[in-house]
Amino acid sequence: MRHLTRPRLWGVGALLTVAVVTAPVAAQADPRDGTPASDDSRATSATEHDSLEGALAELGATRGDFREQSALAERLSAASDDYTVRFPTAFAGVRIVGATGQVAVVHGADGVDLLTQDARARGFTVRSAPAPARELDETADRVQAWADSLPPGQRDAVTTIDVDPSTGDVTVVVEDSAAVPRPPADLGAGVRSAGFRPAQGSVGSSTATLPDAPPTTQPPATLLPDSLVGGTRVLVSSPSGPYANWCSLGFNGIRDGRVVNITAAHCSSFTDPATSRPAFLPGTISEGSSPPRLGAFTAAEADEALDAALITVDPEDQPRFRNSHVLGAGALPLALSGTQSPVVGQVLCKYGQRTGYTCGKVSGVDSAFPGGTTNVEIDLCAISGDSGGVVFSETRAVAVTSLSNAFDSRGQPYPSCQDARTDLARIGAVPMMVGVTVGSIAARFPGLQVGAS
Repeated sequence: MRHLTRPRLWGVGALLTVAVVTAPVAAQADPRDGTPASDDSRATSATEHDSLEGALAELGATRGDFREQSALAERLSAASDDYTVRFPTAFAGVRIVGATGQVAVVHGADGVDLLTQDARARGFTVRSAPAPARELDETADRVQAWADSLPPGQRDAVTTIDVDPSTGDVTVVVEDSAAVPRPPADLGAGVRSAGFRPAQGSVGSSTATLPDAPPTTQPPATLLPDSLVGGTRVLVSSPSGPYANWCSLGFNGIRDGRVVNITAAHCSSFTDPATSRPAFLPGTISEGSSPPRLGAFTAAEADEALDAALITVDPEDQPRFRNSHVLGAGALPLALSGTQSPVVGQVLCKYGQRTGYTCGKVSGVDSAFPGGTTNVEIDLCAISGDSGGVVFSETRAVAVTSLSNAFDSRGQPYPSCQDARTDLARIGAVPMMVGVTVGSIAARFPGLQVGAS
């Protein structure tokens, strides 16, 4: 697993970025602690789709298409594991193009003819690539080591490392290209700017008015009436003052016999009184400003660089979290069954407490090997408040929402996906989000079982 160490806690690892935002963005994505969120962030209902079918229809896809893509991604991931061992110098990665799986090969490498034959026998197409996946990941590791060696101010400005198997390029993606020097020539890496920021909604006080959230429906008979499922809105309150973040619950799970929720670490990031800098401070969660707490973050189960954390659910509330569902609005909750590694070109969907369902194609991952992916970039909309929410493929858990580019040139979150699409289109960009894969989170916290039913 590869990820950057970033003191400001928004580290998201190595990422293949296909589309980027070049508009200037403020260093802090959300209102500072102690500053009420702007009226614009609450004035408009941000719900994009209240059903999974509606979100898929925007892409011209159906639930059947979604199911087939999930199955194809499983087959490609299994093939990748096989080819990594059998053809280390010829295999360059996998992706989905339309409804077809595609295997990248390095012509002239040892075993390329056997690899090509095997891929076609499995029903995949074959394309040419300049370098094996193993070589690209090794280059990215060297670039990461260089980034980690930079002075703190410059290191903070590094957002991701971009690995593109189709071109053989490795690029350092930064918040501001002027803030980071070009990598040494022998690394062969470029630099470009991007605009990802944490997608949680900060408020100055835990008594602040709740922002709009998607409507919910009665859960099915298999769930308790007050069940808490992936995508549910929660308030994360700081342990050091009257400050809070609005976030979304991620996937429920179990670790060491405890019921936990898998979400983003930055949902519990606040200004540290000792340093006056943003820091992970283990907060408590509740459904709003007045109900009792449901659980708490702990320092032992938070990885700030990975941007992943586990919420330990309080014993009396564990029955409410013992399910493997995603919140449904206008539809029954979706029961999840297992996990999946993302594949470039695959359609994934997310549910967040601010925007409901949105779906889009995977435009980037941080490794040519699906099983090694830590971060996944998807061309779909997530806005402030969606952080920590669930990203899934049909009925497979894939990632939790970490970052978004849905911020204007002043660094303020757009009030809706429509506003984000309209404004970003002016600079030739589209709404995108970054998710931290459940595979990397499970690896970070051994013994974690995704799903608590």
